[in-house]
Amino acid sequence: MKVISHTSIHKANHCTVRYSPDGLLIATLADDVELSIEDVIDQRKLYSELTKGKPHVILVFAGHHTSATKEAREYAANHPVPGRLAEAIIIKSMSVRILGNVFINFHKPSVPTKMFNKEEDALEWLSTFLEFDQNKQLA
Repeated sequence: MKVISHTSIHKANHCTVRYSPDGLLIATLADDVELSIEDVIDQRKLYSELTKGKPHVILVFAGHHTSATKEAREYAANHPVPGRLAEAIIIKSMSVRILGNVFINFHKPSVPTKMFNKEEDALEWLSTFLEFDQNKQLA
């Protein structure tokens, strides 16, 4: 696994967020939670504050057995963060993969969204949307 160090770590409901000034946002979702629409709104507010509308991509590490309400999934699909170019989701369990498939295929996010098993594959895919240094160590 590549480790990308970021300038700052921030917290939102059930989520830890790191942001690199070159446009890579990394969100790690908590295990064993169901995200509500309020959680998603809180997370997206933080993403917007960090990225300030600049072009960016997001790498999401889905928690084990993390789910989202129907309203949360609909909101996430239909309200992209300004500047968001693509979203990659790292999947750790079959139940989360099933929910991810529902999100991508039924709710149809407004930005390209894809699931991955490996962080390296996700970063390579995201780099096709925005050039960032996958190996840069930030202070």
